[in-house]
Amino acid sequence: MQELSVINSIKRGVISPVYLLYGTEEYLQEMVINALKDALVASDIGSFNLDELEGEEVTIDTIVDIANTLPVFAEKRLVIVKNAPFLTSGNKKKGEDEETGEQESPRKQAAYTGISENQEKRLIQYLGDPLISTCLVFWQKGSVNKNRKIYKAIVAGKGQVLAMNALKGRELNKWLILEAKKMGKVLEARAAEFISFNCGNQLRDLHNELEKLVLYSGEEKTITLAMTEKVITKSSEGNIFSLVDNLSQKKGEEALKELGNLLAIGEPPVRIIYMIARQFRLLLLAKDLKMRGYYEKEIAAELDLHPYVTSKILRQIDKFSFIELERDLELIWESDLKMKSGFNQELTLENLVIALSRLE
Repeated sequence: MQELSVINSIKRGVISPVYLLYGTEEYLQEMVINALKDALVASDIGSFNLDELEGEEVTIDTIVDIANTLPVFAEKRLVIVKNAPFLTSGNKKKGEDEETGEQESPRKQAAYTGISENQEKRLIQYLGDPLISTCLVFWQKGSVNKNRKIYKAIVAGKGQVLAMNALKGRELNKWLILEAKKMGKVLEARAAEFISFNCGNQLRDLHNELEKLVLYSGEEKTITLAMTEKVITKSSEGNIFSLVDNLSQKKGEEALKELGNLLAIGEPPVRIIYMIARQFRLLLLAKDLKMRGYYEKEIAAELDLHPYVTSKILRQIDKFSFIELERDLELIWESDLKMKSGFNQELTLENLVIALSRLE
């Protein structure tokens, strides 16, 4: 993971004179910012060597002047510019009036970018030869416009550009395992998959869930899947998997209990039957792929599935024959028609679950 490599470099004192952080994952961005603060402004006089500027409220001249200021009784100073408008994406072509589509005047173009041509040149000149005793950070919470000259100057110069967007799949599971290690715990791979599947991919939220698990695990060094299942609240899709698990074992009462859980958390019946249908279609597709010799990773890629979902499905498909799955899908289709035709939706779902769990 790029950000972890950068943080480790910062801790070793290898710090670039310019950084551009952007993307949707603010937690990762904050980790890099905090690492820079710890490395550069942790002393008693650190506040003299830290400037945090709001990009929309400061001019480029001010940014460059502060960046060119020498640190006070320290080797480096840190300058952070947040959400600079001259780096963000626009919805229109450069120089084009949004209402008429005609070319704007140079004055209007300058107002649109937030800077004059001379200011832009001055910042680009600085980026080409930044002061070595300053660490200048542009922190954009969102996207950037890669066609902007300033962005290209950062890329071409001596800076580092870090795109930090939401982690997915194995990268997210790896992050969870590393975070647990920082907390002094070993997180089982299957437990990491369960967390990421049920809790989404917002790292701040996931960090909080890990803290709960650390407290729950007590003196135990390993956080197991069993522990995780007791602490982490299942998502609606997680409840669907439990429902299908029970259906595969013909456990009608347990399946009805899972159905009740879904209805209790406010899942609309039409969405529940859609999710059941989707799950049974995935079972049929995965069974076919497995019969054709596909491995687990290949099945996950082919069906675009989360690793946790894939492993669950592969454990479920052995309990179903192709004939059973086809009959199940037909039952689901008939129940869906009833629900759309005015039948009591909850009662129809209950009858469907009972029918699916009793198939021989």
